[in-house]
Amino acid sequence: MAIITVRFYSLWRQYLGIDSTALEANNIEDALAKIEDEFGARLREQLKIDGIQADGKLQDYSLILLNGTSLRNLQQKDLKDGDVLQIFPPASGG
Repeated sequence: MAIITVRFYSLWRQYLGIDSTALEANNIEDALAKIEDEFGARLREQLKIDGIQADGKLQDYSLILLNGTSLRNLQQKDLKDGDVLQIFPPASGG
């Protein structure tokens, strides 16, 4: 198992009350499942307080990067010690 760092940004950091956490996982899917188990319900609860209904898993409404690369563009899904998973709320603007 690899030991990685998970960093939360912007509104997610505010809602969860943490900047980062360490996590042990073999691959991206394993890491996302552990993040969902630990933080998903708390994040959805905070969104609900703000009047935002978020269904699904955290990764369904977040931008997630591994070492600066979007998960959609990754060729390799295995993790290694020292990897950094960055989780951002979706961008919005006007």
